Amino acid sequence: MNNVESIILELVKEYLEKKPFFSIQNIVVFISNRVKSNPFINKARIEITIKNLIKKRMIIPGTKLMKNNIIEHPVRNEIFNYIKKNPSNINEIMNALNIGSNQALWHLSCLEKFRFVRSKKINNRRIIYKYDSNPELDELYYYLNLAIVQEIINFMKKEDKALKITEIATNLKKNHNIIKKYLYVLKKLKLIKIEKEKKRITFQLDTDKYSKVRKKMQGV
Repeated sequence: MNNVESIILELVKEYLEKKPFFSIQNIVVFISNRVKSNPFINKARIEITIKNLIKKRMIIPGTKLMKNNIIEHPVRNEIFNYIKKNPSNINEIMNALNIGSNQALWHLSCLEKFRFVRSKKINNRRIIYKYDSNPELDELYYYLNLAIVQEIINFMKKEDKALKITEIATNLKKNHNIIKKYLYVLKKLKLIKIEKEKKRITFQLDTDKYSKVRKKMQGV
């Protein structure tokens, strides 16, 4: 932020300590009265700056929340820190942090408004991610965090050879169709190689690609 934005943001904070909500018109009048002695900040500049701060999602009309204090709330901070490490759906967040649906929805809406988090629908589930995380990795984060997918990958890593669906399903004691579904998901994510020989179809984990993806996800 530049100096004028910093000054105005502090005055917005002061205003919101007295009044729970603001409109652009009211806040411009309040700030204008407070900076009369500053020849470089007139009403027009205040209004432009306020609009820029709204555009940057530093402040949002109709709420007393501001970006610089949004995660001061302990529950909101806990939710944000959890999402940073674990992109999740709302049920997973509720269970992990032992909070109710209304509380979770409210805090998530605040975090999303101020661009701390973003959401994306995958496999009919709304998954919440850190706002500035790489969207190209969204599906990888989601699927590679599923327990069933990790079981499949760990088994394939251990066997280190091409396997039929039946072999994987039998060893993991899982339904054939479920294993088939996630093998083709992993194929779509380009982590599995498929070989076809007559009627025999086998699947093999591409360990090099999987290792590179894991490093990329961890920011290595």
